[in-house]
Formats: sequence, structure tokens, C-alpha cells
Amino acid sequence: MLVRLSNTLPSAERRQGYALLLLALLIPAILAATGLSVDLGRVYVAKTELQNFADSAAINAAFELDGTTAGIAEANAAAANGPGTPATRNRWNFSSQAVSAPTVEFATQPNGAYSSNPGSGAGYRFVRVTLTAPVPIYFLPVLPGIATTQNVTASAVAGQGLENSLGPGTAPFSPDAQIPADPNFGYTVGERYTLKWAPPGQRNKPGGRCPGDLTFNPGGGSSDRGYIDVGQGNGNSGLYDAIVNNSFYSTVPLTVGSIIDTVNGNKHVGPAMDMRFDQDTDTTSTTDDAYNGNGRRLMISPVNNAQDPPVVVGFARFLLEGNSCTDNNKPCCAIYLGNNPVIGSTKPGAGGAGLYRVKLFS
Repeated sequence: MLVRLSNTLPSAERRQGYALLLLALLIPAILAATGLSVDLGRVYVAKTELQNFADSAAINAAFELDGTTAGIAEANAAAANGPGTPATRNRWNFSSQAVSAPTVEFATQPNGAYSSNPGSGAGYRFVRVTLTAPVPIYFLPVLPGIATTQNVTASAVAGQGLENSLGPGTAPFSPDAQIPADPNFGYTVGERYTLKWAPPGQRNKPGGRCPGDLTFNPGGGSSDRGYIDVGQGNGNSGLYDAIVNNSFYSTVPLTVGSIIDTVNGNKHVGPAMDMRFDQDTDTTSTTDDAYNGNGRRLMISPVNNAQDPPVVVGFARFLLEGNSCTDNNKPCCAIYLGNNPVIGSTKPGAGGAGLYRVKLFS
């Protein structure tokens, strides 16, 4: 008996109809899978871009905190604008949009409490930058309940953390504290103190002492010149590199309590000091508030206890002056700016006496 197969198999038209129906049923799943890879990928990239901005903005802002309300205002501007120039500032959404309107808050401790408008800048050395931006979603909205945009939030906390040691960046000088137990070492802000002492026979002659040390003698006796070895050795060329080029080789950073390795002899550092001074973009200011240079005139130096051997009791900021070492028989003087230096900054720290470094906390 013959069987007519044409009545038992679906026609080509029917098979095409099944395929179209199946495709229609699969389109949402295909779009959902595409959305998971494309839309979530976009969200991830946007989150990374925004987080990079928040990190950079918080670090930039933390460098501006100097214990004053003006510093708070400058930190706000630094965080809002982000790093770089308007043409190169950190952007997001595949570099098509500039980040705008971040929330900037300040605190005295990294875990808060945070305030967007503290009444005083004193002690405020931490900044939190938070920003939220809508990321367009193109494929996932085919699913019920999925919006066409997804808000992405990024937040970062940066601040001036207390450090107990200073490595590269140490000036090869160590002034003697007049009062080792005093947070300001017995110094007066704005006065000139000795970085490099004149030879003993010249110290009591006119111009043989810096103004702040007229009645003070170095703790190391006649051999004390104020030079210290931060890894450069005891030669003139090494001292030049340490002063001008920030060349340091010490593998052990100086910390409070460290015994200082001094360099004896009357080294010729006047040309190096003048070179560093001339490289600054501000060669006229004599106070912290007025100074607006590139940092070449600034030095962070460990201050010692005026004993033999000398021991580090703290760290201080000094501002170089032009022709600070008039000749090899004269001292090298510098203006004392304060006891709260921030490594890599041209401004003082917002905290009390201590050595600070700007870094991310979260």
C-alpha cells in the first residue's frame, strides 16, 4: 500500500512559520544576553572611569588642605575640576563627557564625620569625593522592569596621612633644634635658621651666623657643619646631586629616633643652593602664605636634637633665599616655615606637628 507523505510532513511554509515563531520567542533572550555583555560592560567601564576620576580628584584636593578656610575652598575647586587642564581632564562615558558636580566633603579623620562646609580648615586633612552619573542602557530594557539608564556611583577618600619616616626627598641638611622637646624645635616661623654652619673660626664674625642662631652653637661641636649623608656620600658632587637633582641612594629612610650620619668638612654647596633657587617660579616670596612657586625653593629637613651623635626629633619645612650661602666661609640660611611638611607638596599640612603624605584611604 502506498502512503502519501505530503500529508504527513509539514510544508516548507509551515517550517518557515515555526522558525519565525521560534525566532520571535528567542529575540528577548538574545537581546538579554547581548545586554549582559554590552550594557553591563558599559556600566563596568563607566564605573572604572568614574572611580579613576574620584581617586584623582580626592588626591588633588588633599594636597590643597593647609588648615585654612582658603585651603578648603581650593580643595573644593581641585576636586570639582579634576586633574589636568580643561582639555585633558579625566572624562567618562568613553571620554565623551566631562565629569560634573561631584560632592566634596571634609573630615579630620578618614572615617568621618564628613562636612561639605566645615567652619574652619584647622585639622581637616581628609577629603571624600562622591559622584553619580547615568549610564545609557540599550539592550536590557527589553526585559520588564529594566530602565533605560543605570546610575553609577564612585567614591574615594584621600588625605594627609601621618608618616614616621622620610626617604627620597630628604634635603642633605639637618638643623639643630634649639629646644628638642618643642614641637617647633624652639624656632619661630618666618625666622632664618642654619642649614649649613660656617667654619668655627668664622661663626662669631659679622655674617657668620644666621639670624635665628645668633646665640646658639651646633650640638656636634666644631666638626658640625650641618651636612648629613642621605646616601650621596661625603663628596661635593654627591651633595650637589642631592640638593639640585634630588638624587638619593639611602635604603634606610630617616625616622624620629634615627641616628644621623653627618658629613664633616666645609663643602662648597653655594652654587647648588643658588641653582635650586633659580629654578623656582617664585623667587620673591618670603612667607608661606605668599609663596606660589613650583617647590624648588622648599626643603624638607630632619631636625636633630643638637647632641653628638645627632638624633632625629622631627621634620621641618624651609624656604631657600637667593644667595643663601654667600661664600664658603658663611652659613647657609633658610626661612623656617613650619613643623608639618607634606611630602611632595608646596603647602603645609592641615594637621599638627608631624610628617605627612597624601594617599588614598578608600
